[in-house]
Amino acid sequence: MRDRNTLELRPDMTIGERLRVARRSVEGLTQEILAERSGVNVDTIRKLEQNQRQSARISTINSLARALDLDTTALLLGVVPEEGARDPKVMAIRRALIPAAHFIPSAEADVEDTPPDVAALRRSVSDAWMIYHEGDLSALGEILPGLLAEARTAVREHTNGTALRARGVLSKTMQLGAHVMARNGMEDLALLALDRARQSARESNDPLLPAMIANSVSWIFIRTGRLDDSQNVALATADRVEPRFRTASPNEIAVYGGLLLSGTSAAARNERFDTARDLLAVARAAAQRSGEDSSNRWTSVFGPTAVAMQAVAVEAAAGEWGSVLRLAKRVPLTGQVPDSWKSWFLLDVAYAQAQTYRDADSVETLRALRGVAPAWLRQSGLSKVVIRELLARPHRPRGIVALADFVGVAH
Repeated sequence: MRDRNTLELRPDMTIGERLRVARRSVEGLTQEILAERSGVNVDTIRKLEQNQRQSARISTINSLARALDLDTTALLLGVVPEEGARDPKVMAIRRALIPAAHFIPSAEADVEDTPPDVAALRRSVSDAWMIYHEGDLSALGEILPGLLAEARTAVREHTNGTALRARGVLSKTMQLGAHVMARNGMEDLALLALDRARQSARESNDPLLPAMIANSVSWIFIRTGRLDDSQNVALATADRVEPRFRTASPNEIAVYGGLLLSGTSAAARNERFDTARDLLAVARAAAQRSGEDSSNRWTSVFGPTAVAMQAVAVEAAAGEWGSVLRLAKRVPLTGQVPDSWKSWFLLDVAYAQAQTYRDADSVETLRALRGVAPAWLRQSGLSKVVIRELLARPHRPRGIVALADFVGVAH
């Protein structure tokens, strides 16, 4: 049995140190037993715990976390209990997602003379999604509670077709709130918000919205190590919304393709690499039908560039570093994918370069990421993994100390 209240996994620990603490917190759990439960080679576990290895495949971390009954992020990033919950801006979003008035039958919200304009509100929510993809979660803490309140007011005060559109706006706003909560380590609240977003989506006039919400659910399942559930949700929904390509709109193809990419990611994290590559081939064919990257942030991120980046991510999960670097050369950073996707792609490349001891190249890739999406570089756990590994080299590459200072890694 483990006393979770005494389990201390900190961001300043290495992965191996977190693994050792988590394993020893379970009575009688030896390295050999953990190897048997997780399917990870005992030598790998031993080298990680002794800091002879500074990193491991994401799929390896997933397997160890499941065997230890932990979220993957606990081992990969370290857990600081309720850190995000104490942030006043995060607290404001939490309250806005689940307002107390929902549970007080007699409570009546203030009614303004003029109900919110739904078209203008939709534009504001689209802008907020752009802010999210830029990684500015602090700014969202300022504006998202107000957007949630306005969206609920619009649903309450509008009638007929406008009310249906308002429900769609509320659904996308709830979805955004769920993403912010997940980024702050509150996945359970995020799933609750998505469940409510799905209800609003079903009551809207947008038939694609429920599928978009399902895509977010699949993403959160990946974050919490529920890889089978993630793949099943994504692919079952993709089957349900598969478009007729001759007549399909770009939005229909984007939502369908986005679900395929989520299924691909889940399969790769689950070490089902053949399945992931097969799904990627289907997604690539859909992207060729669309012909260009989706520029509509109201729907899903999809297109040739997104598929090319996902191909890199699959090979990174498989530890095929040569394939990562070869495929990465074909990915244009000028595509219309948002900064968040560029960030994940560049981190995969930097990690592959570090694994193949191309340390100077890895530093340059991290510098490029700092130029493209500095907020994501600071927030990413993988960036800290790469930087710590480069700091541990006998001969530190030039520029790594400045990057460590920027992201807050001790050296």
